[in-house]
Amino acid sequence: MENDELYMPDIISVTDEDGNEIEFELLERYETEDSVYVAITEYRDDDIEIVEADFEVIILKVVEDEDGNEYLEEIQDEMEYEQVSDILMSKVEEKYEVEYFEPDEQ
Repeated sequence: MENDELYMPDIISVTDEDGNEIEFELLERYETEDSVYVAITEYRDDDIEIVEADFEVIILKVVEDEDGNEYLEEIQDEMEYEQVSDILMSKVEEKYEVEYFEPDEQ
């Protein structure tokens, strides 16, 4: 096992509109000239939860307010979302050796 790397996830703590703190794992990040996007999933640290969970990947845009604080928001433009989602999901598929499932292709 000397070649195995210990996996250390990048954890992002997000406070929702009700003040609850939720931890997400940063799966991938994509930057353009003027925007930053992330693919995240709810963080799980229990081995059984990790194996049994259906991980929903969430694609969000990183936005900076006038005070320099970063927050995440939904991508409103459908074409922008589709382009960014395709790029991020192919990066996630490659990095984690998983297949992207699109619910509308059933």
